[in-house]
Amino acid sequence: MKNPIKITIESLTLSFGKKSLFDELDFSLSRGDKVTLVGENGCGKTTFLRLLNSTQQQNSNSELFEYTGLIEIEGKIGFLPQHFEDITNPNEPTIITMLKFFPDSDIQQFLDQPLQPLSEEWYNELNSLIGDEIYQQTKLLGLNNDLLEQEFESLSGGEKTKSILCALSIVKPDILLLDEPTNHLDVQGIEWLENFLMEYDGAVVMVTHDRTLINSVSNRISELSPHTKKFVHFRGGYENYLAQEEKKRQRAIQEREFQEKELKNLKQKSIQMASSMKARKLRDPKNRDKISYNNQEERVHKGTSKAFNQITRKQEYLLENRIDLIQERNKISFEFDENSVSSSLCIEVSDLTKSFAHKPLFQNVSFTLVSGDRLIIQGPNGSGKTTLMNILMGLTESDSGTVTISKHAKIGYLDQEQENLILDKSAIELLMEDSSIQATKQKIISELCNLGVYTWHDLNSPLKSLSIGCRRKVQLCKIIMQKCSILVLDELTNHIDFPSLEVIEEALMNFPGIIIATSHDRYFTDKIATDIINLEDYSEFNNDK
Repeated sequence: MKNPIKITIESLTLSFGKKSLFDELDFSLSRGDKVTLVGENGCGKTTFLRLLNSTQQQNSNSELFEYTGLIEIEGKIGFLPQHFEDITNPNEPTIITMLKFFPDSDIQQFLDQPLQPLSEEWYNELNSLIGDEIYQQTKLLGLNNDLLEQEFESLSGGEKTKSILCALSIVKPDILLLDEPTNHLDVQGIEWLENFLMEYDGAVVMVTHDRTLINSVSNRISELSPHTKKFVHFRGGYENYLAQEEKKRQRAIQEREFQEKELKNLKQKSIQMASSMKARKLRDPKNRDKISYNNQEERVHKGTSKAFNQITRKQEYLLENRIDLIQERNKISFEFDENSVSSSLCIEVSDLTKSFAHKPLFQNVSFTLVSGDRLIIQGPNGSGKTTLMNILMGLTESDSGTVTISKHAKIGYLDQEQENLILDKSAIELLMEDSSIQATKQKIISELCNLGVYTWHDLNSPLKSLSIGCRRKVQLCKIIMQKCSILVLDELTNHIDFPSLEVIEEALMNFPGIIIATSHDRYFTDKIATDIINLEDYSEFNNDK
């Protein structure tokens, strides 16, 4: 008999300072449910996953959340965080970090032994326990076994994600909590994850903006409303969610209008009855006829009073059970400056070659782009996509080859890890202090609001206190206001909410300049790309895995 799997949440309320994330929120999950959480950047999706994980862990390393309401969890949780700051010792070998995800007592006892990690004796004992299974999964995920001996901290984002996913796939917890699992994965990793989740017989709660993954895996989408601070649930995948959301919103509007009309009618009736009861004065009983008449009047009065009370109770019921309206999403809107793009804009890359630790990342990469071209660069984790971006930006030197860019071109760079953001500054301060942006404070606020960074908290708080998606939008706003003619975008779609993605994609398709982007988002690539290159075709890196 399979273990019971269940999450029950009732009337959950949680705030951070003045910012309310959840208000009387309800949520439920059982075996077979594969739920995707969606909602605006900063609405609390990551906090929700961390709360669930923290609630079950209940140890000294778990986060402390002050909330009210009921949270009950049956089943063992496995958690993939969006970032890996919480890894206890990031300087230890990756394989040891992976093994710490295993709840098996034999594995934990093995880790506590005084054996020298990574020694022959250590590996012999590991292989007798679970080593073969680890190496089989890492191969399927496209992880080089040599990486397992490297410090976890030294791995790329994709390699870190793969190593934790590998551990979780072997442990197979009852409930998987996955926070943006595809953000750093290459195509091989995403396809592995997709197949794994489709076959997984537990329960899944994930936050992801990979629309193809959602369509393949999810059987429910739960949208966290920034207005009600509650979930609205939809059955099916991404396209079905969009259609259902609009139908559900229109149906709620119609039902609410009916309720309001009924309330208005009941109010009029209650006013009329109240006036009628006030007008009916029982006569002073002086004889039998008058007494008989007054008895009749009293019966009428009681009947009217009973009807009045019924109408009052119905009014109260309707007021207490009014349909919650599904607010329209806050829509972002922006456009690029067409006047900043020259008709002679061009970038020419010829025979670029780059090696790392005596291993070639890529060799003889060449392409030419002109105004209107949108190039998507793909390749396995570690194939050099970000390195190529840095070469184009002049931040890294190539071993050989040339990059030629039109003289008056202005390049805007959106880096994947947000290393260029000064996290102690607010969004407004960051843009106000950028010498290449000539705009008033009011104009900057207006542009940020247009991109969905609109609350007082998000505009004025240090960037480090914002969600990663909000920071991403600040980065994009900076590029737009710099009036760049060439956009170099490293995994743009990571962390961006659905409504914003749709608008950003449309704007990029109409951008008159040149776009060079890395992306593993299949939906995004199919929609945007005019050209695609795969660095795997320019490298021997993956042949010795």
